[in-house]
Amino acid sequence: MKLFGVAVAGTMLVACASSPPMHYYTLTEAPAPSRLTIPEGQPPLRLDRVTIPTELDRSQIVRRLDSTQLQIMENDRWAAPLDETIRRILSNDLAARLPTGAVANPNEPSVGEKRQLLTVDFSEFYGDPGCTVTLRASWVVKQPDLTGNEQVTASPPGGCKGSGSIPEAMSLALGKLSDLIAAAISGPGVRRAQ
Repeated sequence: MKLFGVAVAGTMLVACASSPPMHYYTLTEAPAPSRLTIPEGQPPLRLDRVTIPTELDRSQIVRRLDSTQLQIMENDRWAAPLDETIRRILSNDLAARLPTGAVANPNEPSVGEKRQLLTVDFSEFYGDPGCTVTLRASWVVKQPDLTGNEQVTASPPGGCKGSGSIPEAMSLALGKLSDLIAAAISGPGVRRAQ
């Protein structure tokens, strides 16, 4: 019986040693083409809330295989909760596209300060097996009331090198979404700051 226990423990040890390594990823800011101008006296924008589909609200990267099938990448994980990471990166991307001071830190309370509140609801934000990411999101800015429904796609510039390329493409897609939101906030006849 002792020999059997030693054999089982040895087999488990070998099985654990051969497990593929875990990889942890995050999103990064996308370079801004330039800063836009906004109307004088406009209160700072604060990214108040981001929602993502429930199936994405997990530590593993999720990839869309077809219209009804998703693949959960067990060994490719987010370093932090995805909705919080999206909120931070989207806020930073907007801050890089709008004038300095036009975007408030989303984690600081706005005690008595007037803010434009932005909410973004993602209905889709998946990479496919070719690492092309599709992002669909609705957004609302309160005071003044602005809304948008956007769809953007992005692919990693260096091509698909496995599921680890998906976070890079997701970061680029967030940059494109930021471009669209910043242009709407800037108003008609978008102006680039000099």
